[in-house]
Amino acid sequence: MKIEKNIVVPYLQNNIRADVYFKEQNKGKLLLFLHGFKGFKDWGAWHLVAQKFAEEGYIFVKFNFSHNGIGQDNFQEFTRLDLFAQNNYTKELDNVKTVLNWIEKDKFWNDINVKDISIIGHSRGGGIALQSAFEDRRIDKVITWASICDFNRFGTAENIQNWKEQGYKNFYNGRTKQDMKIGFQFYEDYENNKAKLDIENAVKKLNKPQLIIHGTADEAVGFSHAQRLKNWNAKAELHLIENANHVFGAKHPYADNHLPKDLGEVVKISLGWLYNLS
Repeated sequence: MKIEKNIVVPYLQNNIRADVYFKEQNKGKLLLFLHGFKGFKDWGAWHLVAQKFAEEGYIFVKFNFSHNGIGQDNFQEFTRLDLFAQNNYTKELDNVKTVLNWIEKDKFWNDINVKDISIIGHSRGGGIALQSAFEDRRIDKVITWASICDFNRFGTAENIQNWKEQGYKNFYNGRTKQDMKIGFQFYEDYENNKAKLDIENAVKKLNKPQLIIHGTADEAVGFSHAQRLKNWNAKAELHLIENANHVFGAKHPYADNHLPKDLGEVVKISLGWLYNLS
């Protein structure tokens, strides 16, 4: 298996960094993985997920969103909270297009025959994956793990007003003990692009295979989100994993050399679904 880490994908003031896992003899089918809020490509067990898909003959690409708070030198810590404060949904959608353009045109891919692209999104990344799959013809299939079903997660009008008056909203990271601030521009960007940032509309009009996986004990994004996604697309396949949490038993850092049980089940279901479509 080949593993290429921290490849530079040029992007504005903070380049995107991507990892590619693949075997020389592969299916030519690529999986593009999107992490979630306060996530990053090297979080927890994502490397084991990548290895598992690559072992099964898939080309697996995971990357850091340009404004997720991870810098260019340390890929394990949030050292660029200034960028995190400037992040928004449209930047993340643009990041996906940038990575797809890179896969389509960069010389790195000259000797790798990519014939099919699926997108996988975890948590907020699931929403970005669904919107991207709807918008971009290059994406053939979409898989979501513990995905949100609505980009409007801003709380009450009072919360939004307080955010506007203060200029930023603080998201405390209990793991790193950091105050991770997001500027009010995030909400303004959503309001300015509300018609585009509509997961319900995207899913209802999605004409591509869709797989939904969610844990019934998800403490961050309740499994009602998965049920709503299914209701919007009768052709989508839904799998609920009993008693699984938001990260399917993983954590950061993750020291084991095997996947936690629930995340292993997520990968197994995803592989089976992909296999049945081939």
